[in-house]
Amino acid sequence: MGARLGPGSLAALPPEVRRPRYDRAALSPGILHLGAGAFHRCHQGDWTDDALEAEFGPWGIRAVNLAPPDLAPTLGAQDGLYCRELREAGRSDLRLIGAMIGTASAGTPDGAARARAWAADPATRIVTMTVTEKGYCHHPATGALDLDHPAIVADLADPANASSVPGFVTRMLRDRASRGEAAPILISCDNVPDNGATLRRCVLGFAAALDPALADLIEAEVIFLDTMVDRIVPATRDADRDRFEAATGLRDEALVVGEPFRMWVIQDRGALLPAWDRAGALLTPDVRPYEILKMRVVNGIQSNLCQLGLLSGVEFMADVMADPVFADFAERTIRREVIPLLPEAPGVDVDGYLATTLGRLANPDLRHATAQISTDGSQKVRQRLLDPLRDARRAGGPWRGLALGVAGWMGYMRGLDHAGNPHVVNDPFAARARAIADAAGSPRERVAGMLAIHEVFGSDLSADAALVDTLATFAEALERLSAREVVRDTLAAGAP
Repeated sequence: MGARLGPGSLAALPPEVRRPRYDRAALSPGILHLGAGAFHRCHQGDWTDDALEAEFGPWGIRAVNLAPPDLAPTLGAQDGLYCRELREAGRSDLRLIGAMIGTASAGTPDGAARARAWAADPATRIVTMTVTEKGYCHHPATGALDLDHPAIVADLADPANASSVPGFVTRMLRDRASRGEAAPILISCDNVPDNGATLRRCVLGFAAALDPALADLIEAEVIFLDTMVDRIVPATRDADRDRFEAATGLRDEALVVGEPFRMWVIQDRGALLPAWDRAGALLTPDVRPYEILKMRVVNGIQSNLCQLGLLSGVEFMADVMADPVFADFAERTIRREVIPLLPEAPGVDVDGYLATTLGRLANPDLRHATAQISTDGSQKVRQRLLDPLRDARRAGGPWRGLALGVAGWMGYMRGLDHAGNPHVVNDPFAARARAIADAAGSPRERVAGMLAIHEVFGSDLSADAALVDTLATFAEALERLSAREVVRDTLAAGAP
C-alpha cells in the first residue's frame, strides 16, 4: 500500500491533481458541518474551495459526525484533506480539497467534547448539514418532529448530551443565547421538502418540549435557510480508492467520486455567506421551485426506477437507464405526469433539464447502486413520488407511471422479488413493512397495510379508490413477473 494522503505527502501528488489556490495555512474556521459524508465532501466542500479561491475569508469547515461512521480513521488521519474525482465519458478530474480543517466524531468522548466546543465557538457563523432525511427525526408525511423517536426521547431526558440533529442544534442555540452570543446561520443541505423550514420546525419542536421560552427566542432570532443541492455522488468503493492509489501513489481513504454536474440554490436573506455565488451557486429569495424541480425530476426518476431496477436484478442505476424499457418509462413518466405541473423555476429550461438529467443518470462511469438509492425510501417517497402523484390526481392528468414507482417501493419493502429471492431492506420502516407483508393474505391487503402507515402516506391516499385499485393491480403483477416485465407491459398498454 502506498503512503497515506496528508499534509506530509502532498509533494508526491502528481501535477494533474489540482491543489487549493489559496493559503490553507491561513484558513480559519467559520463553518460547522454536521454529517461529513461523501455528498458533502463532493458538493459543499468543492463549492467552498471555489469560494475561497474567488474571495478568501474565514470559512474553514470543521466537520462533525453525530452518528457513525467515525471520522478518525479517514478524514481525521488525513488532517481533513481528501480528493474528489469527477467522472464522465471516460474522463477523470481530480482535485485536492483543502477547506476542511477539523473533524470530530460525537460517538467518542473526545469527539463529543470537540463538537460541543466548536458549536459554542463564536467563530462558527454558519452551521450546515447533510444528515440524510432520517436525521431530522421527523414524520416524513408532515415534516413535524417525531417526539416519540427514540433519539428525541433520549435527548429530552438528557439535553446536555443531546446527539440527534434537533437536540444538538437546540443545545447549541441555548448555549449561545445563555452567553448573549449571536446564533449561527443554519443551512440544511438535505433532500427534505422545504429543508430549512423543516429543520426550523424540528428544532422548534424540540425546544418547545424542553423550554417554551427558548423556542420563542429561536423563532424570533435564528435564521434557517432553504437550499437545493444537486450532484450525483455514489458511495466510494474500494476499487475507486485502489484506482486512485495506482494513479497517484497515495492512499486516500476519504476519496469521493461524483459527476461533473453540480447545482446549488440558496435562499437569500441577506446573510453573510462564503462567496459560493461567485463559484456559481444561485442566491434567490424563493428556493422552492428549484427544489421541486430537482426532487421530482432527478430524484423522481431515481426513486421511480431504483426499486424497479433492484427487483429486476439490476445493480447500478446507469444499467437501469441503459435499458430502453426503463429509459422510456422514466422519460414518459416525467414528461407527461410531472413536468406539466411543475412551478416555474426562473432561468431553467425544463426540457433541457430533463434531457441533461437522463444523460446524467445514464453515466456509466458512476456506479450508483440501486440498493444505495433505495435506502431510507420511506423518508424520500413523499417528495419524490407521492406529492407529484397527488398533484396529478387533482389535476385529472395521467398518473399511472408514478403509481408504478410507488408500487415498486412497496414491493422493495416486502423484501422479496417475484421469484421469492430476498434482498436487504435498509429503511426505518423495514420491520413494520415486513410485518404487514407477512400478515397480508393478498397483494391488495399488503397495499392497504402499507397505505395505513400514515407517517409516510398521510391519511388521504388510502381513501382514493382508483389509486388503491391501481396500486393493488401493480402489486399483484410485481409478485408474478419481474419488475422489468411489468414496466414493459405498462408501456405497451399506453401508460404512462
